[in-house]
Amino acid sequence: MPKKDLVCPRCLESFPVPLLRSPIGGPQPVPVPRRTAWQRFSEGRWGGQPEPGPSSQARAAASDAVDAVPVCPNGHRLPPDYATRATVVVGVVGLTGASKSTFLTVLVDALHAGALAPLGISVELDENSADRFERHYHQPLLVDHRQLPATQPLLAQGESPEPLTLVLRRTMQGGPERAMNVVLFDASGEQLYRKEDLGRFGKFLYRADAVLVVLSPGMFPGLQSVADPGEAALGMARPTQMLVNLADLLRSARGLRRDGFLQGISAGVVLSKADKLITRPDFPADTLRNPEISLAALPTLFEDVRHNSARLVDFLEANGGSNLLTTLLTRLPDPTVHAVSATGSDASDGAYPSIAPVGCLEPLLVLLARHGFLPSEGLDADDADFRAAGDRLGR
Repeated sequence: MPKKDLVCPRCLESFPVPLLRSPIGGPQPVPVPRRTAWQRFSEGRWGGQPEPGPSSQARAAASDAVDAVPVCPNGHRLPPDYATRATVVVGVVGLTGASKSTFLTVLVDALHAGALAPLGISVELDENSADRFERHYHQPLLVDHRQLPATQPLLAQGESPEPLTLVLRRTMQGGPERAMNVVLFDASGEQLYRKEDLGRFGKFLYRADAVLVVLSPGMFPGLQSVADPGEAALGMARPTQMLVNLADLLRSARGLRRDGFLQGISAGVVLSKADKLITRPDFPADTLRNPEISLAALPTLFEDVRHNSARLVDFLEANGGSNLLTTLLTRLPDPTVHAVSATGSDASDGAYPSIAPVGCLEPLLVLLARHGFLPSEGLDADDADFRAAGDRLGR
């Protein structure tokens, strides 16, 4: 069976092997070291053994390639070991003001700080992502406590935003180390709800293995008392249309009909800024939590995720979200719903008094279980409450 070509997650260019972007020139094919005929003939003859270690030519080539990075034919940097390592491409989608970038920042920071260590998982940012994350995300939000600016729209047709790339490694007792790339794309909300923009500027979604949909509570009619300035005016039409277009794009990329099942795609819904809802008597406040994380606790955690998803669906339906939730539950594959607060408090004059994230890890844990990096026991249990909520909205 012929080996499938690789596909660049940013531009969708297909290619058999990555190229190297050389420090002394443009992209070059990844070199494959080969011995010359003379080397094969002379090794071990005339009373000598081959010189230990790489040849002088190999050492020179390695020196030239110290700064070389793997790229696609269009020059886009690829995730580490892209040809051989499992890679999950995640599209983080949501309209402007939903706090996508803020959520991503505290999530990546927690992962980098060892939040998954109790599961035997270490996390590192690739070199290029680490520099951008520090300058554009970590420093302004988590050090200076300043609000992050809205993600800037792309200007050139066919562009995709530059992702943050994480390398996850899991050590299992008595088994080999497993590694996975997680590539996080954060797109401008202004280019997500129009179908033509979604196709032109969201090429990464054609390659996406997972989507995290970030919704702000203030856009729901019954929750406008917690809306940020200008948020209530968005209404429900834009986010609903965004989800319809997103679901259609995911299916068309795989040659499926509009009602086709999205095999291998995971979906999660992040109800952001949930700290604003704590004082509401109808909000299930215990769904906003930082659960215990351990391998032994994962089945219970996932069972709680299923149960809490049903409760959050009921809460949002009661506050005017019926049409949007119907779209979510019928067009995306078995989504889970999570209450999240990335900062724990509102910003005042563009700055946060403190940063205390709650619930940010839970959507990622579900994603890792869906893609086989964590055990999924409890996640796919037959939850009657969640099924009933979906059936009621689907009628």
